[in-house]
Amino acid sequence: MSSYIAFKSLRVTNGELYSPWYHIRWNEAYVPFLGRFTYALETPSLEERQGIHAATLYEAWRYVEEHCRLFLVIPSPDSETEIGTSGWRTTCAILIGELTSLREAAKLILSSHRAGYPQVDEILRWARFVLKPRRMTTRELVEQSAEVKRMIRVAAWGYYVKNTPIKVIEGDQPPTLVGSKHVVYQRHSHRLIRYSDLRIEVGESWSMLTELTSP
Repeated sequence: MSSYIAFKSLRVTNGELYSPWYHIRWNEAYVPFLGRFTYALETPSLEERQGIHAATLYEAWRYVEEHCRLFLVIPSPDSETEIGTSGWRTTCAILIGELTSLREAAKLILSSHRAGYPQVDEILRWARFVLKPRRMTTRELVEQSAEVKRMIRVAAWGYYVKNTPIKVIEGDQPPTLVGSKHVVYQRHSHRLIRYSDLRIEVGESWSMLTELTSP
């Protein structure tokens, strides 16, 4: 049970965790209120846009690059923290664990909220959506849910592109951008690339989709 559970992308290199943009290493630390060792990162202050940021799953997905994985994090109760509607910025962030299941993450967020631990508004809304009972196939869910389409698009591109077509295919393939690349302009090191027949393909048995239709 924790307050303000959020998502963050971290690079995993040789068993160590790093923030992907600045390549700052997270340090192993014992956290008394968790009762175990985990990882944490501190920054001196929140001045001049300093601090460690965490936010919704969609925002965290934007920073997933090579060797990056998604994690659940919280601000330290003793830190200076700014809370927003979709995330937070803090002087000390603590890692809870790796995101391995949407449903388990959503359960933790909702259980913490019900126990009196405040949560980020948009992340709480997302958790309720994930655990909403459904009786439909994954194909039907992709067809009918704008939230699921958004999740698939951001997982494929790293950012949200509203009108990219989505095609559900057989198998468990994660969202993948498909299309033909065409270099329409090139000069020195600058290239302009356009795609034809651009779409996202996702397997109907992709784990994060099947979780949303599980009982």
